[in-house]
Amino acid sequence: MTPSRGLEVATALGGLHVHDAGPSDGPTALLWPSLFTDGQTGWGAQTALLHRLGWRTLLVDPYGTGESDSPARLFTMEECADAAVRALDAFRVDHAVFLGLSWGGFVALRVALTAPERVIALVLSNSSARRMSPLERQRDRLLSLLVRIGIPSRLGKSVVAQLLGEYTRRHDPEFATQLAHSIDRLDNVGLSRAMRSVLAERTSVVDALARITAPTLVIDGAEDRAFTRTHSAELAKRIPGAQLEILPRTGHLAPRESALAVSALIEQFLKGLNPR
Repeated sequence: MTPSRGLEVATALGGLHVHDAGPSDGPTALLWPSLFTDGQTGWGAQTALLHRLGWRTLLVDPYGTGESDSPARLFTMEECADAAVRALDAFRVDHAVFLGLSWGGFVALRVALTAPERVIALVLSNSSARRMSPLERQRDRLLSLLVRIGIPSRLGKSVVAQLLGEYTRRHDPEFATQLAHSIDRLDNVGLSRAMRSVLAERTSVVDALARITAPTLVIDGAEDRAFTRTHSAELAKRIPGAQLEILPRTGHLAPRESALAVSALIEQFLKGLNPR
């Protein structure tokens, strides 16, 4: 494993911990994972490949996970996009490939729209450009409130049932158990704020997708219960030239559940880029 050169980046939402690894003089990939996971859980299976291909990786622990601060208030995806750009600035990186898993995809889309000069390309895994429906937003606001007061006391098991596909839960029960335990250890108040911000209060950028000029790879899991395939299909249809790949026996955490397949897709995608 390549040694990580961690740095806490000061942002409007608190300290954002970013693990810097790989060749320091290589082109850069910024990786932001899903809600409920830290950087290593979400994208850790891809970093060794990226380093072997000569890429430097900036692996983000989202607010409230890993070594990052717990969010002190509700926040927007636009503020997260600003934090991602601040991370590039902190490491003196002009531009990067953005690899976004779910929440990370929300962030990557907004960076591509507000600071396109900072984006070489996008890899959007299990993500969406849409706002949740009114009924879904009401549900997620209630869920975030329950999490804040500690109901249920062991949230991880029910979250894992939504995050991981049936195949993964059946064939990798050890990972499912580890993930559930890590979710149970998260700070309830911070997680509640993140859930409401990322899920219930997220706005739509669907109508702006046609403005994205960065080469884009969209990845989805056939067993993703968090987002139906209409979300990934919409991304691929509306972003000019985007490539869509649906992986079988895969849920919401495709880079972890189908690590080899996702790595192969990323390797092929990066070969067509001019990162300098």
